[in-house]
Amino acid sequence: MGSNLRDIILNTRVPLVLKDFPVHWECFDGPLTEWCTRYDKEASNLPAFESMRIADCETPQWERKRKQINMTMQQFLSDYSNNETEEKKEERCDWAAYQYKRADELPASCLQGIDFKRFGFADHQNDYSFWLGSKYANTPCHYDTYGINIVVQVYGSKSWLLFPPETALQSTRIPYEESSVYCLENFYAPAPNKLSHYEQFQEQAYHCLLHPGDVLIVPRHWWHYVEAVETSLSVNYWVPLKTDLDFTLDELIVKHVIESFVKGESDQLKKYLLNPNQLEEIVERASLLFSQFERAVHNQSTDGKRQLWDTEYMSQSEVSQAISSTGVRIRALDVMPKEAYTLLLKNNSMRHDAPGASNQNNEDNIISSTLELLINSMCAPRSIASIKRELFRRLGQSKHL
Repeated sequence: MGSNLRDIILNTRVPLVLKDFPVHWECFDGPLTEWCTRYDKEASNLPAFESMRIADCETPQWERKRKQINMTMQQFLSDYSNNETEEKKEERCDWAAYQYKRADELPASCLQGIDFKRFGFADHQNDYSFWLGSKYANTPCHYDTYGINIVVQVYGSKSWLLFPPETALQSTRIPYEESSVYCLENFYAPAPNKLSHYEQFQEQAYHCLLHPGDVLIVPRHWWHYVEAVETSLSVNYWVPLKTDLDFTLDELIVKHVIESFVKGESDQLKKYLLNPNQLEEIVERASLLFSQFERAVHNQSTDGKRQLWDTEYMSQSEVSQAISSTGVRIRALDVMPKEAYTLLLKNNSMRHDAPGASNQNNEDNIISSTLELLINSMCAPRSIASIKRELFRRLGQSKHL
């Protein structure tokens, strides 16, 4: 089954949901409370959770706007889980999440048995991530520069809203995160007076609600907005692709542009321009960046140990045939019905005008709108593609001089 699934994952052009997929990972045999207890017992430090006001609605809930809370897993469950008292639920004004945590950041017993062999990717080298969050925890809409995403829903449920790569969402590299291209559309709480703007994407909108045991396959460069509808834990693995080598060069060009703007600026501006996990990485020595750039120009991997996979070597009819022969319940997502998409937007827009909602952007004076537009224009995918074309044109000419 593994090789058949691998072919399907590498070749599908639309998101797939594998219902009740039998991963049988030992560390998740018991309830979430048991997993959290084990974490607390073995962890050397308190886990750092992100926290965000539910009523912060004017812009997407960017990571730079979140605060950090150090607490035990048991405290998280007590204060934020679905089992908290009604009184606590009424008092709760924020959500919390321990997310995008790599495997090497967790105790070994919390990883026991996790592998992706059943999907056809035995050589994952423990390069996968954990996402634990309370209701409302969300990731602003973005696409991943690299890989195909395999998402295993372990506990709780999550809502996924997805759009194909060609969707005309307004890309932004502010906040900058290496390998993530965000969009400016605020699917968490779209402003009611701007719903007509969002309605134009209906014919390209796909949606699914992942339940425990479900697996989602997100094809390369698909936009996605993700929100927990209850306390939720999922594990994901990005399948490395040969085409990633080409996009490495794009990301290094963007990184160089962002570094040019960041160096010498105030800490306040740096925190605005960069995602928190990039604040330290961005100060790398220029020589190291250009060394990486040189390798990317010649299409060389910076990590020769990882196996990189080919994609799109099967037709979609062959993919459909492979799906029917696996014996696994696999469903290709369809475009959302107009009524369902409109209802999702309407429900989310109600957050914008809910009692206590904050609809003022307190970051207006940090950067001029013109400078922000300039940075995003220089880093837009089409601009980076143009720079890359010119670079290779000049490289080709230099060989004949």
